Amino acid sequence: MQILVTGGAGGVGTNLVEALLKEGHKVISWDNYSAGLESNHIEGAEYLKKDTRAADYADLENIDLVYHLGEYSKVVPSFDIPELSFRYNLEGSIRLLECCRVTNTPIVYAGSSTKLSYPGELGSPYALYKSTVSKMVEGYGKWYGLKYNICYFYNVYGPRTETWGNEWQTVINIFKDQKKAGKDLTITGDGTQKRDFTHVEDIIQGLLLAGKKINNEEYQLGTGEEFSILEIAKAFDHPFTFIDPRPGDRPNGLADISFAKERLGYNPKHNIMKYIEGCK
Repeated sequence: MQILVTGGAGGVGTNLVEALLKEGHKVISWDNYSAGLESNHIEGAEYLKKDTRAADYADLENIDLVYHLGEYSKVVPSFDIPELSFRYNLEGSIRLLECCRVTNTPIVYAGSSTKLSYPGELGSPYALYKSTVSKMVEGYGKWYGLKYNICYFYNVYGPRTETWGNEWQTVINIFKDQKKAGKDLTITGDGTQKRDFTHVEDIIQGLLLAGKKINNEEYQLGTGEEFSILEIAKAFDHPFTFIDPRPGDRPNGLADISFAKERLGYNPKHNIMKYIEGCK
């Protein structure tokens, strides 16, 4: 198959490109490199610096499947510059959906789990626009017969998801950076907020399975187990301090993976505590 991966130079995208190449597919990556890195390029894939807003029908004429991961993924900054979430997450995604509709190309969309727990889609501009795109994907399936699956990620960590010094990384990578630099780990709020931390290899497993069985369904890709931020900080066995809560920070985020297990055979294999132990 010839597969397009948007955001193919990002953390999850790079791992997906590598896995697809190993399966023998021809892979094309689009990335605007606002977050993606050229150092993430995988030999054998074709990389194009391209914004989804510039997508054209001809771009998808020979594409068998689209994985759409390439969107603006920063919750806190979305309060300061909501236009970025609109521009990349809504405008670009709808343009790509139109191209998929016209060319009848199936799409696997990387939705945001922020809409699945309190405060939901109105928790931040990022959450709202991501939720809107998920609804648009569903709508294109209902209105035009577009084949799709939507996968919701939960707090991804692991190889190539790290960006040294980036304050908007996931908390696992922030804590790793702070410990490496000899700084106190910073816990936002009181640390009681809980997360389902998912290794990128488990996310890729779910994405590959979703690409093989296009059922117009939604799948939560996590572990089904959650830990508080305070528990995670203590597991690093390093001094920590508390700072003010961040806007858009949800109190919990636990994946219900039962449907993904039943329909796809999804079976996460990694445990966050074992990962942290290996980082010491």
